[in-house]
Amino acid sequence: QPLTIEVIADEASVRPGAGGGEKQAGEARSAKLGADDLLVRVAVNRNNVFKGQPIRATFKIYTRVQLGGLDNVKYPAFNGFWVQDLDVQGYGWQRETLNGKVYDAKIIREVLLYPQQAGTLVIEPAEITAVAQVIIQSRRSLDPFFGGGHDFVNVPRKVQSPRINVTVKPLPAGAPASFSGAVGSFTMDAVLPPDRLAANSAATYTVKISGTGNLTFVQAPKLTLPASFEQYNVKTTESINASAAGISGYRQFEYPFIARAEGTYDVEPVEFSYFDPARMQYMTLRS
Repeated sequence: QPLTIEVIADEASVRPGAGGGEKQAGEARSAKLGADDLLVRVAVNRNNVFKGQPIRATFKIYTRVQLGGLDNVKYPAFNGFWVQDLDVQGYGWQRETLNGKVYDAKIIREVLLYPQQAGTLVIEPAEITAVAQVIIQSRRSLDPFFGGGHDFVNVPRKVQSPRINVTVKPLPAGAPASFSGAVGSFTMDAVLPPDRLAANSAATYTVKISGTGNLTFVQAPKLTLPASFEQYNVKTTESINASAAGISGYRQFEYPFIARAEGTYDVEPVEFSYFDPARMQYMTLRS
């Protein structure tokens, strides 16, 4: 048979200043979510570096409740840093202890930060709205057949990571003339052109810089050729891999030229200099 149901407001919702039944229900749900049941934290592998030396920053979500998802994820702008994202697809949930409590933790973003200026740089907080699924008492029958008297309710909680200060030291004075900003550990290989060429024939001088560091910023070393040689634009190829250990790989520079006039010429060695943070000194490589 048809059934008519009349829905009326409860006393709390109509009482002045009560804020309404919906607000009270929300407060009741939030009360079941502890202040530290959901956290987001960022960890850095170092916070005192030289300009151009990478910092690995790892953002993690910590939860003691069932997590329904993440909304409105806002990461910092990383002002003053050049940013390289790392792949976090392979990371799963792990049990970790934080402040004496056990959490389920997962890495949600990991980046390499290359400071571009000296001074104190700030990694601003990340802000995330995490949706927790909490259990509340159901208003339905307490009969287990109808769900045992409990419901899951999505409760959004805005969390943010702490602000982190990073001290960036300027590179030491006295840099070699062939230094252009490379920081890390590198090697150099050179493939020299033939030492006998026919006049008006083409050849190529090749320099390959390999290693770990701010490889993306490595510039072509200067090659000085005799005035009668016609030089063309440098061709650059690279293979760069980003991992938690830093950016590694190589950058290769090809210097094509044509030897126009006959004669015997001396070609000066190619020099490449970089700053090694481990040794805290400049290193110069020569072909």
